[in-house]
Amino acid sequence: MRHPSIYRFLMIGLLSTMGLADLMTMAFSYRQSFLESEELQDAQLVQYARALSMLSAFPDNNQPHKPGQIITVPIQMPPEDWQGDPAGVKGHKYEGKLFFKIYRDDQNNKTLLAHSVSTPDFHKFPLREGFRTLTTAGQDWRTFSLYLPEKNIWIVTAQRGDIRQEMGDIIAFQGILPTLFSLPVVFFLINWLVRRGLRPVNQMAGEMARRQATDLYPVTIENPVRELDPLITSTNQLLARLSEAFQRERRFVGDAAHELRTPLAGLGLHLQIAENRTGAERDQAITRALQGHRRLARLFEQLLILARTTPDSYQSHFQRVNLNKLCQTAIADNIHPILNKQQQITLEGDKDIWILGDEAGLLIMINNLIRNAMLYTPEGGTIRLQLDNAENTVLDISDSGPGIPIEQRERVFDRFYRIGSDRHASGVEGSGLGLSIVKHVVDLHHADITLADADLGGLNVKIRFTEAI
Repeated sequence: MRHPSIYRFLMIGLLSTMGLADLMTMAFSYRQSFLESEELQDAQLVQYARALSMLSAFPDNNQPHKPGQIITVPIQMPPEDWQGDPAGVKGHKYEGKLFFKIYRDDQNNKTLLAHSVSTPDFHKFPLREGFRTLTTAGQDWRTFSLYLPEKNIWIVTAQRGDIRQEMGDIIAFQGILPTLFSLPVVFFLINWLVRRGLRPVNQMAGEMARRQATDLYPVTIENPVRELDPLITSTNQLLARLSEAFQRERRFVGDAAHELRTPLAGLGLHLQIAENRTGAERDQAITRALQGHRRLARLFEQLLILARTTPDSYQSHFQRVNLNKLCQTAIADNIHPILNKQQQITLEGDKDIWILGDEAGLLIMINNLIRNAMLYTPEGGTIRLQLDNAENTVLDISDSGPGIPIEQRERVFDRFYRIGSDRHASGVEGSGLGLSIVKHVVDLHHADITLADADLGGLNVKIRFTEAI
């Protein structure tokens, strides 16, 4: 699948915009230049007529005017001089497209006094001062008529429409010619600017392409641009999260390997003893091997639980969860070992308290808290669960066990950390993952967890949820 290109989009957009702007500019320039040419040529007709009006006051001494005589002004430039440059020593090839006529107005009778050799037949048109566009013999003419009342003389100057059109086109085209010549320059300039502007993007893409899978250090590019700041920032934030996740997992694997090394070695030793001994020693070795197996199974279970509660999209699957029923389910899951230790467990508080969360993760959390309370509370002790939603939804679990010293309450949430190292003073074996799992689920639900002394004499765990409904 071919993806859209920013370069192509910018080039097409900018060139289209520039092309449209140039087209509008050229159209406007052409029209304005043509109109200016028309006005200039009209002004020339006026000047031509006024010049003739001045000359008409001074008759040619060599050719005195006689009554009834019509003076004809010939074209001075021969046709052979029209090749190449239209302007020659003796005239211009466009002379045949210009004309003048001089009339005497005798009691509304027009008497032609003089005219140029290229004069068309305009007798059928009445004389009228000012500009007009007339058509005769299929040819348009632009005329200007000037009346001299003191002499009763009309001076008419005219220009053929085709020459006016041709001259207007030439002037207008010369006006837009620089714009046409500038288009290739504009194209290459825009192309260079777009490529120059996209260079930081290409630099960033090149840097990311050259990286190895483990290169998660922040992205840096030379001469960064402001528009890339959000992309660079979000990319670096993602890389930081990935780096943190990888470091956490590497640390987790290392700690897990260290934690598993001892029970595996002990399990192997007990099995070796059982293989080489008989009688009571063999039975004792098998019993210890079974205990080591249970510890390993428990450790693997908690590792699997921890892996199941770390997806990136965890919070997107939240739903309505009845916290009261979830506590009842967790109590039922642990009721047999609780009864075996002759402990009492109670659930107090409001019924049907609903929160937004992940039911499986919350059940794992409550199970771990109840299991910890059951393990560290002596026989005949008490475990109490309380639910309250007066302000925020609060889950409160207390026991009558030995509790946790204040200076170690923060560290117990670290993975594999156990008070008293490998064996607690109570003699309970563990992996140090239970409260780490609890803290992780709490964080995923944007909740808060605090540890305190319980009124029962042991540990009080208070979890405060903000996603109550």
